[in-house]
Amino acid sequence: MKRFQTILILLALTAGIFTRAADDTVPMPAQNPQQPLPEIRLDDDACKEMITFLYGLSLLRTHYVDGSKTSYRDMFRSALRGVMQDLDRFSNFETPQSFEETQKDFSAQFGGVGVTLSTKNGVLEIVNVTEDGPAEKAGIKAGDVIVKIDGKDLNKLKLSDCIGMLRGEVGTTVELGVRRAGVKDELSMHVVRGTVEVPSVVGAHILPDSGGIGYLRILQFSRDTPGRLDAALARLSAEGMTSLVIDLRNNPGGIVDSAVEVCSRFVKEDQTLVTLEWRDPSKNQTYKTVNCTKYYNLPVILLVNGNSASASELSASALRDMKRVVVLGEKTFGKGSAQNIMPIGDLGALRITVAHYFTPSHTPIHGVGLQPDITVEIPPQKQQAFYAQLNDYPGVIDPGLADGVRDVQLERAVEILRSASVLESVKESGPASETNSTTRK
Repeated sequence: MKRFQTILILLALTAGIFTRAADDTVPMPAQNPQQPLPEIRLDDDACKEMITFLYGLSLLRTHYVDGSKTSYRDMFRSALRGVMQDLDRFSNFETPQSFEETQKDFSAQFGGVGVTLSTKNGVLEIVNVTEDGPAEKAGIKAGDVIVKIDGKDLNKLKLSDCIGMLRGEVGTTVELGVRRAGVKDELSMHVVRGTVEVPSVVGAHILPDSGGIGYLRILQFSRDTPGRLDAALARLSAEGMTSLVIDLRNNPGGIVDSAVEVCSRFVKEDQTLVTLEWRDPSKNQTYKTVNCTKYYNLPVILLVNGNSASASELSASALRDMKRVVVLGEKTFGKGSAQNIMPIGDLGALRITVAHYFTPSHTPIHGVGLQPDITVEIPPQKQQAFYAQLNDYPGVIDPGLADGVRDVQLERAVEILRSASVLESVKESGPASETNSTTRK
């Protein structure tokens, strides 16, 4: 009976931690381990399963050959990690150290190595390298695949774990094991972490010989993106912009409010762009367009690919639903969910998928991706080289490199916008006069 009471006490403490976290719908500050836990109520099924679970842990603690691996704290963490991995690839258990990193506000500036990562192909692939950032200075290139961080194999780690390992105190060094296309052996690269500032809008210019087609690339949706976009659009308009290509390729997403502000430039205010739908419908949220500088009549094509994720997918889908853009490129990543970071005492925190995003047509994105209106693919064998080229030559169809890759997606977008411009000019000129018609005869 004494052993049974001990199990019930452990059960109550554990369940109390979870109940407290589950009731919160926004990231919370770290809990004080000494703070009393709230009262909890457990049904018979929960008690039965938890007692069985704790009994299993006690067997491991008693009989496993290496006792140093079976502290209750370590086993609880391992169990939580396993549960989170079975839910979805975006839910995750975070140690106190990684939780400390995720508490930092998402901004355009942080301590790290200066890369954008993707797990689209089941590997940790670098799709963007920040210009003049630590990674570029160390010789890292877009298209490289990271296989080790500080000697640790990454096979069983999630993206959030890898990001936590890459970030750290400015001035410290991280060693990356890198695979590069065309290079037989694994490369060992030492990167000195620095303060990385990501310019979220880059490459804004009028495409040469295009008749006024503007181009700009949005690398991510951070807090400064709407302001940077406004500055770029104002400059392009002053230079005679007649239409626009917005490049969202390799854009991993970012802040949804920022993406909504960006979309607001092209549609009327007070229009619902995105809804966030929770398990509990009473918590559902709507994101509406805001009043800002407008470009209602500007023809726009959005470029996307398999690394366009989250807020970039929402932007493309919402603007297409509102018939303001044509989406061109490749099927997107397929992340239309929101995660909350919920502390669990001094064990760490849980990153839990709590809701799904939907655009006006309610077409699901999560786990599916967005199929473009016009599919134009970069050949898979050329993608790594193209990612590196896109970094160095945004908005250039053919940079004239010996081993260059023609940007057939941008090329197709330009062809469509040129055709639309020609059709519009013919429409505006009106029917030929009777005199001209007679002359042609």
